[in-house]
Amino acid sequence: MTAGGAAMYSLAMAEPEHPPLSCLKCASFCCKLAGYVEVRRADIRRLAAHLDLTVPEFEEKHIVEVTRKGEKLIKGADQACQFLDANRRCTVYSARPRDCREYVCWDQHDDTVYNFALFYQQPIPKQQRTAEIERAAAEREKAERRAKANKRRRTRRS
Repeated sequence: MTAGGAAMYSLAMAEPEHPPLSCLKCASFCCKLAGYVEVRRADIRRLAAHLDLTVPEFEEKHIVEVTRKGEKLIKGADQACQFLDANRRCTVYSARPRDCREYVCWDQHDDTVYNFALFYQQPIPKQQRTAEIERAAAEREKAERRAKANKRRRTRRS
C-alpha cells in the first residue's frame, strides 16, 4: 500500500483488526515505517517497464539489498521508499510491487504503523484529549500498583 493509492481499500479478506483508514490522509507511514519491500520477478519486470528501463538497469539502479535467501529489496526496513515523492505520493503506484499492493496497515500483526496513521489523521484537539486520557489511565494504574505494593508490605509486617 502506498500513499498514492485509493482513498480506502476494500479487500475480500477476513474482517480487519482495526477499522480502515483513509490512505490519502496519511503521511505515508507504510512507505516509511513498515519494513522492507521485496520485489519478485514479475514486480521487477512491471516496474522496469513502467520506468522505461531494462530489467538489469532496474536492478542496478533500484535494488537496495539482496538477502542471503536471494530476496531482492527496493526498500530497507529503516528507510523511506525510494519511489515516494516530495508530496508523499508513490511515483510507481500503477506498477507497485505485490508487497505494496497487499499491505494494509489496519490488518497487520504489528499495529505500530496503524497507530501512527490513526493518530496523524485525528484533529489536534482529539489527539490532545486522547493523550490526556492515556496519561490519566497510566496515573491510575501507577496508583493502583502503589496501593497493592503498600498493602503487601502491611500484610508482611502483620
